[in-house]
Amino acid sequence: MANPGPVQPTVVTTSPVTEEKVPAAVRFGLPLGLLVIVSIAFAPSLHNDFVAWDDDIMITDNPHFRGLSPSHLAWMLTTFHAGHYEPLSWLSLALDYTVWGMNPVGYHLTNLLLHAMAAVVFYGCAIVILRRAFHSRSHPVALRAAAAMAAAVFAIHPLRVECVAWATSRRDVLSGLLYFSAVLAYVRAHEASSPATGRKWLGFSLGSFALSLLADAWGMTLPVVLLALDIYPLGRFRAGGEARRRVLLEKVPFVGLGLAAAAVAALAAWPEAATLPLGNHGAAARLAQATYGLVFYCWKTVFPFRLSPLYLLEPHLDPAAPRYVASLLVVIGITAVASLLWHRWPWLLLAWLSYVFIVSPVLGLLQSGPQIAADRYTYLASAPFALLLGAASYRLWLGARRSTLAGAGALALVTTLGVLGALTFRQTMVWRNSATLWTHAIEVDPSNSMAYTNRAWDMQVRGDQKGALSDLNEALRINPEDPLARNNRGALRQANGDLRGALEDYEAGLRFALVGSRAYVLLTGNMAPWKQELQRLHAHEKAASPP
Repeated sequence: MANPGPVQPTVVTTSPVTEEKVPAAVRFGLPLGLLVIVSIAFAPSLHNDFVAWDDDIMITDNPHFRGLSPSHLAWMLTTFHAGHYEPLSWLSLALDYTVWGMNPVGYHLTNLLLHAMAAVVFYGCAIVILRRAFHSRSHPVALRAAAAMAAAVFAIHPLRVECVAWATSRRDVLSGLLYFSAVLAYVRAHEASSPATGRKWLGFSLGSFALSLLADAWGMTLPVVLLALDIYPLGRFRAGGEARRRVLLEKVPFVGLGLAAAAVAALAAWPEAATLPLGNHGAAARLAQATYGLVFYCWKTVFPFRLSPLYLLEPHLDPAAPRYVASLLVVIGITAVASLLWHRWPWLLLAWLSYVFIVSPVLGLLQSGPQIAADRYTYLASAPFALLLGAASYRLWLGARRSTLAGAGALALVTTLGVLGALTFRQTMVWRNSATLWTHAIEVDPSNSMAYTNRAWDMQVRGDQKGALSDLNEALRINPEDPLARNNRGALRQANGDLRGALEDYEAGLRFALVGSRAYVLLTGNMAPWKQELQRLHAHEKAASPP
C-alpha cells in the first residue's frame, strides 16, 4: 500500500454560517446569558467554607502547593499526592493561594469561573455539532438557541454542584474546560476552509487534550468520542478505505496521550492504596457496580433529587441483588434497542456508547475510593445527553410557529431550566461547611456510616467530643468493619484515657484496613506512641481472664 503521507484533517467545501447572518444580540447575548445564569445558580458557593472531605488533605493541611517557587513547581510536577497526578490543577490552586491566601472564597470563585467558561465552550461545541447533524445552515438563530439550551442544561444541572462547590474538585472543572476545548477545535479542524487552517485546529485540539490530562486523567477516552463524531455527524467514514485509514491514523497521537494518562493514573493510585484489590471486590461485583453506575447517572440526570456527596459502596456487594440485576438488564436493553435503530437513528447508539466510554474509567472496574458512584463523574459524561436535548430543542423551535404542541414543548424546556437552576442553587448551599454537608448526606441515606464518621471528625475538630463519640458509635453500629471509624474512636478514647477501649478499636481497625491505606497508616501511627502500654494492658487482661 502506498504511503498516505501526513495525516490531513478533512476539509468541507461549504463555508460556515457567516456571523453577519446572526444578529449581534444573539451572538453575544446567548453566551453572556449562560455566564449570568451559571453565576446565579452557583452564587451560594462563594459563601462556602472548605469541607472535611479531602479539602483538608488537598488544601488546608497541605503546604506544598502554596507558592510558585521552583521547589513548589517541582513538587507539582512530580507528586502523586492523594492518588492523583494533576500538575495543572495544582498550579491553578497555587495561583489562588498567591491571590487569596487561605480564604476559601477565592478557590470557590475560580471553580465557578472555570465552570462558566466550560459552559460557553460547550455551547460552541453544540453549535458546530448540531449544525452538522442537521445538515443545515439555515435558521442560525434557532440553532444557536438550541445550542444554548443544551449548554444551559449541562451547566446548571444539580449534578454539576459537586464539581463547582467542592474546592477539591478543581481538577474536574479545569480538565472539563480543556476537554470541551479539544472537542470544539477538532470539529472546527474538519470545517476549516483550508488544510493549513485545519492542521492548526487539529494541533490546538491535541494540545488542549494534553492539558486536560495534566489537570486530571479522567478525559482519557476522548479518542473514542472523536471517532464517534467522525462517524456522525461529521460523516468521515462514508469515504473509501484510504480515507478511513487517514481518520484512524489521525487518532494515533490522541490514543497515545490517553494511554499515557491511564498508565500515570494507575501509577499515582498505587502508592496511596486507593485501588481496591480484586480479592476484596471481585469481577462480578465490579461488573454489577459498573452497570448500576450507568443506570444511576441516567436516573439522576432525569430526576436530580436526593443528591449526596457520598453514595457509599457496600462492604460486601452482592451482584445478584435486585438493583444490580435490574441495572444489567437496563444496560443490555438500551444497547440492544439503540443497535436495532442504528440505520434510522445512528445518533442514538453513538450518544449512548459515547456516554458509556466517557464514564467507563470511573465505573468501578478499577475501584478507587469508598463510593459506588459520584455526582462529579457526570461532568463529562452528561455531554451526549445535553446534545440530544439541544437537538430536540432545535426541532421544537423550528416547529413552534406551526404547532401549538411544539410551542408548549419549548415552554416546558424553559420551565425545566428554571427548576434545574433552583435545585442547583439549593444543592450548592449543602456544601456550606462540613456540618451541613454530612448532615445532608445522613438525611439522604441514614445507613451511610462514613457520613457519620466524617461528621464526627468535624465535631471533634470543633471540640464536641460527646457528639463525635455518638456519631462514631452509630457509624460502627452500621458498619463494624470501618477502619477509619475505628481509628477515630480509638484516638478519641485514647485522648480521654480509655486505653482499653482504644486498644480494642485499634486492633479491630487493623484487621479490616488494607495495608498501605490511609486508615492503616493512621491506625499504626496512633498506636505507635502507646504500643508498649497497650500491649502491657492487653497481656494483663489476658492473664487476669479465667481459664
